[in-house]
Amino acid sequence: MGWRTVVDAYDVLRHVRSPLELLKAALPGRWLRVHVLNAQPAAGPAPAATEVAVALRRLKNRLSGEALDAAGRVDYAALAGGEHEQALRAAAAQLHAVEPSALSSDEERIAFWLNTYNVLAIHGVIARGITRSVMQIPTFFATTAYRVGPHVFTLDQIENGVLRRNAGHPASGRAPFAPGDPRLAYAPRRLEPRIHMALVCASASCPPVAFFTPEGLEDELSRATAGYLQAEVRVGAAELELPLVFRYYPEDFGDLRAFLLEHAPPALRDELRGASDARVLFRRYDWSLNHV
Repeated sequence: MGWRTVVDAYDVLRHVRSPLELLKAALPGRWLRVHVLNAQPAAGPAPAATEVAVALRRLKNRLSGEALDAAGRVDYAALAGGEHEQALRAAAAQLHAVEPSALSSDEERIAFWLNTYNVLAIHGVIARGITRSVMQIPTFFATTAYRVGPHVFTLDQIENGVLRRNAGHPASGRAPFAPGDPRLAYAPRRLEPRIHMALVCASASCPPVAFFTPEGLEDELSRATAGYLQAEVRVGAAELELPLVFRYYPEDFGDLRAFLLEHAPPALRDELRGASDARVLFRRYDWSLNHV
């Protein structure tokens, strides 16, 4: 076991809230209980997939100001038990009516699944009693789920199975979906690496909370990526410090320096060009809750 693995494990284990939760993390995925947070469908006529997508995006307007601050951090205490949580639950209940195959373009699919993931992560923190870190429950991403149309999707399955087109999990290397799984049909036709600057894992090292639209996706992802790089990349005289996401998913980014130069804001891009020989270091992940 390498030093990096030991450090990564410590950064998770120090948050675990009980020996039982730690034991669950060692079990095969098929033995874990999945917590479906929208088990009951919404009452009334079934909305179209596009209507549900709009409802998810409108949540940001409902939450902004009182439950989301300008930096994209979440006031979970303000959300829990009030009208904002009711709005979140109502939007999630509508996902039962969605037929994901009705989302035909990559822009529709990427925006929909990003928004679904981000809402589910926030909902999961509230529903599962998280107070300090999602790593209080190390299986949080493998067991926190929504029903979308006829299928259940965990956070891990949305990220790695759908958005990453059934790529291996960064920890285990295993693909979420077996060959022939019908959920494979809902993936975008291309892998969009900038999803990693848009997925909110409810932790301090994650990007700020944002919501996305099919029609504005390119600009929205560009802004999210530039903002994340500006906040998280450190250029020194001899070292280039990067967020750990670039070590977790190297195959998604390809030529890392080329990705950074393409997507960094102008001032940072100039710094990166001057650091072409710098040694790359990866900053430790802060799993503390992304709360206000």
